Amino acid sequence: MFTVLFTEEAIDDLNIAIDYYTTISSQLGDRFIENFDKSALELENIPFFQIRYDKMRVRKISKFPLLLHFTITKNEIVIVHGVRFAKQNPENYPKL
Repeated sequence: MFTVLFTEEAIDDLNIAIDYYTTISSQLGDRFIENFDKSALELENIPFFQIRYDKMRVRKISKFPLLLHFTITKNEIVIVHGVRFAKQNPENYPKL
């Protein structure tokens, strides 16, 4: 089993997404958090998604247009570097 850690940038991104969906509807915000938690927990067991750029892997958050951008260390640690909207300009994706 892998350990999943979040950078400060990823936590900031997550808070922005939570605020966005909660502003639309508190129920939508709750559903987003639930789906985010499920997607993040799945990384503990199955983190080997396709490498998309700069050794960065991407995992879609179920039912929402957001992506978890992450790397995997040799010590079986998954580091989430960002939580970004899928349609966002790739130039704004997290860098290593």
